[in-house]
Amino acid sequence: MISSLNKRLLAKSKLILQNTTRVQHQQLLLRSFTSSQQQQQQQQEQQQQDKNQQQNENTNENNNKNNNNKNFEQISNNRTVTWASLTVALISGGIGWLYYDHLMTKKRERQNEIKTYGSSSVGGPFVLIDENGKPFTDLDLKGKYGLLYFGFTYCPDVCPAELYKMTKVIKNLESNGLGDSIVPIFITIDPWRDTIEQVKSYIEEFHPKFKGLTGTPEQITKVAKSYRVFMSKSGKGDDYLVDHTIIVYLVGPDGKFIEFYNVNQDSDLITNKIITRIANGGKGGDNRGEIKTEKSYFEKIANFFK
Repeated sequence: MISSLNKRLLAKSKLILQNTTRVQHQQLLLRSFTSSQQQQQQQQEQQQQDKNQQQNENTNENNNKNNNNKNFEQISNNRTVTWASLTVALISGGIGWLYYDHLMTKKRERQNEIKTYGSSSVGGPFVLIDENGKPFTDLDLKGKYGLLYFGFTYCPDVCPAELYKMTKVIKNLESNGLGDSIVPIFITIDPWRDTIEQVKSYIEEFHPKFKGLTGTPEQITKVAKSYRVFMSKSGKGDDYLVDHTIIVYLVGPDGKFIEFYNVNQDSDLITNKIITRIANGGKGGDNRGEIKTEKSYFEKIANFFK
């Protein structure tokens, strides 16, 4: 009976041991499976993190590219606006300068215009009043050369400069023994203000040989027209200026026009020319009484494209 009990206990112990071993094995399998699942999950999480990181990096890179493109476009737009503004400014400035040059050229041409076809069309007989209140005509110049200038006593700068230049010419001619051969004459183009007394006081500031002539508006207009002198009032009331031709005329002993001298010719050049004319008996003259018309840059460009 004991033996039988032992056998049962032994068999039961074996069974318990088998069950225990089976449980342990299952636990090992479960642990192994769980560990494998955890590793797989960790790998998946790591892969997901790597993927997310790559996506973030790609997104950041794309954003940077977009920002760079936007900045480049903005800079390009700014440059475009700047260059466009500069181009418009240059074109506007160029057009403005051409227009100004055109106006100034026409003004110079109008003031210096003496379109003649031979010296006989410039000058002629006149009757005026001198600084002493006595009549003075073109016949009073017979036998002498006349150096004529048209201006006005209220002229602020150009007239005094031209009369001082004529004074130097007369002094130069005197140094060459020709002082008695020529008479400097100032003819006013402002008869409304330039009275006999005013003219006399004015010419005393220059060479003592100067004759100062005035007259009625009709007389002044006639002599100015015969010498192709442009004159025009600018201003209102008594405080006005007179735009006029800035030219010195040389008239021969026979009363005929020889040539003119413009504002750009200095006293020495004029002196030499007059000496040459006197030596030739009043003949010759580089321009023969003609002033070539001057073209502005606008007209030159327009002619180029014709």
